[in-house]
Amino acid sequence: MFGQKATFGKRQHSFAELKEMMRPTPDADGVTRVFSKELWDDPKVGPMLRELGFNPDDPRNISKTAEDYIAMFAAAKKRLEERAAAFNRDMTNRYGYCNAVPFLVIDHTIWDGEHGAFLYASLNLIGFDDWNVLMLAGDERTKELCGIAGHPGTVPAVSKAVHEFVVAWKERYERALEAYGVTAAGGQGRGISREQYEMEKDELRQEIIDKVGWMKPRIINELLRIQG
Repeated sequence: MFGQKATFGKRQHSFAELKEMMRPTPDADGVTRVFSKELWDDPKVGPMLRELGFNPDDPRNISKTAEDYIAMFAAAKKRLEERAAAFNRDMTNRYGYCNAVPFLVIDHTIWDGEHGAFLYASLNLIGFDDWNVLMLAGDERTKELCGIAGHPGTVPAVSKAVHEFVVAWKERYERALEAYGVTAAGGQGRGISREQYEMEKDELRQEIIDKVGWMKPRIINELLRIQG
């Protein structure tokens, strides 16, 4: 995808070649890094990485393991269960009964699918966190007493729309990553700085959160309309 080559001395490297150096295998100390420690000893790559402000033990250079993600998801799910329990206690105090259950706007089909890693690994977004959750009635009694929409299970129209959004967001992220890669590899022209890349990533992350927030009341209104 990068037609442009970057020059390190007399040896030319494309960003694709640089990415090949970013292997997901642990270093000798057992830590898996995006750019392995040995790259800092490379006379051409090492100085370039330092100029860009990286160091081997920068938190952004430490790759999470599968176990790290499992623990992160488990902690987020536990927090969600605690929030749901608190919501039900509060609503029960008000109305005498409540059995509300979480509804994920970006649902498990995305998180467990091919685009899930983009959201949680690249943008540090977790589907169990509050930005992505609606509390909906788990039974008819809760609907009637608490006046909240019933949980529909999945909503195909919402899932389809969200999938299209996620694909577009991922493409935008990959364009920014590739543009930064041109700069990181020493190229000119289409590249962006590290600061521009981080800003683009932060803006994209916030845009996703805001879009989900925009969708929430519309999902509720549509459910209430359908459910009567």
